[in-house]
Amino acid sequence: MKLTETILGHLIMQPALLERLDIRAEDFPSGPERQIFEEIQRQFRETLTVDFGILAERLRPDIQESFVASLLDGVPKTSPENLELQIREVRRRVLTSRVLAKIERQAKSGELDLDEIRPDLEVYDRLKGKAFDPLTVLKTGSELQALDIQVDWTVAKLIPERAITLLHGPGGGYKTWLTLGIAKSVDTGTEFLGLATKQRPVIYIDFENPWPMLIDRVRRLDIRDVRFWHLSAAVRPPKLDGPDWTLYKSLPPGSLLIIDTARSCHDGDENSSQDVALVMNRLKEIREKGNDILLLHHTTKINERSYKGSTAWVDLADNVLSLHRVRRGTFEEIDDDGRPDPDAIFSLGTGEKTRFAPMHLYLTFDPIAGDFTVADDPDKPTLDALMDYINGPGQGKSQSEIVAWAKEEIVFGRISNFLAMLSKGEREGRWHSRKDGRKRIYEPTT
Repeated sequence: MKLTETILGHLIMQPALLERLDIRAEDFPSGPERQIFEEIQRQFRETLTVDFGILAERLRPDIQESFVASLLDGVPKTSPENLELQIREVRRRVLTSRVLAKIERQAKSGELDLDEIRPDLEVYDRLKGKAFDPLTVLKTGSELQALDIQVDWTVAKLIPERAITLLHGPGGGYKTWLTLGIAKSVDTGTEFLGLATKQRPVIYIDFENPWPMLIDRVRRLDIRDVRFWHLSAAVRPPKLDGPDWTLYKSLPPGSLLIIDTARSCHDGDENSSQDVALVMNRLKEIREKGNDILLLHHTTKINERSYKGSTAWVDLADNVLSLHRVRRGTFEEIDDDGRPDPDAIFSLGTGEKTRFAPMHLYLTFDPIAGDFTVADDPDKPTLDALMDYINGPGQGKSQSEIVAWAKEEIVFGRISNFLAMLSKGEREGRWHSRKDGRKRIYEPTT
């Protein structure tokens, strides 16, 4: 698609761009494209909008409505933020054609008039001078270290600030209940499941739930000030692959945005890496407004810990959480048929990927109150026994000594699982380890 057509498509969908872009009718070749631009400009001056039907109706008969419609094809593929560079390139091309035409005309007449060409050449030089300068954009490591920025959490160990967190679980698996609880705690700045929160505005963007059901859950949890953007609203929440997705950039910066769900927030193919990448890259732009994003997603029916669709959902997320049911007593995974189960134990923790620290909780759910509470960790007896042994007589225990002791005292499966248990205890501050030659020594924290 030509650059001029892409630019016109963006202006039809977002005419307000005319206010911040240095763009003129002369930047378009004379003919249909220039006429379309002038009509967009006229409508925007009169009504601040562009009516597609009126636009097509007022154009010359030879400019068919199908051509105007074709201008929109390139809009989802191009970021509006790149329009200034595209306009500069279009202007450079038009200017080049004009200069070449003048030179050709003068050559035919046998009279070369540099004074006629010089103004165009000066404009051309200025356009070149506005080219991308990496030294004005790129930052050195020293400059980054001087910034007062650090990793922080909106919900401790669960939802990092300014990140896209993907929470997946089976349909009907209580994800909405969990995230409504998160929304209430963040909005009020109170603990969630014993985890500290940072108070900030919360906006729940709901593409999934029936309005009466959502209201019932809000009443049961007594949610007061969280703002809900539901499909029933006078202005519906826009799809993230639609032309009006930039409305999300108008939301209060520094908010927690909860999107329910990934599949419903766009019209593309959830199995297409290209379609998913478009959605996730737009979420990153919204994230860079200072927002946190919590995106709900469904798992497959075959495997509750495997998310649906393209791998791009996880690849392009910053933090991935999984919520699924496990069997009481053994804590093994069980099929989740979505039916209420007051005795269910839920596993909540980092899934396939995280750019941050791993975490894990076991939860119980009260279907009457609609809230979760923390359950006992099934690893606690093993961790307690290990801590007692490591804190026992001696100057610390080597890894081989601990493994030999555990084979006699603790029933465990693969050695890799047991080594993961040692790492878990160290993360929880139960002990610490150090290298001693080829050995790793585990010692009490005090």
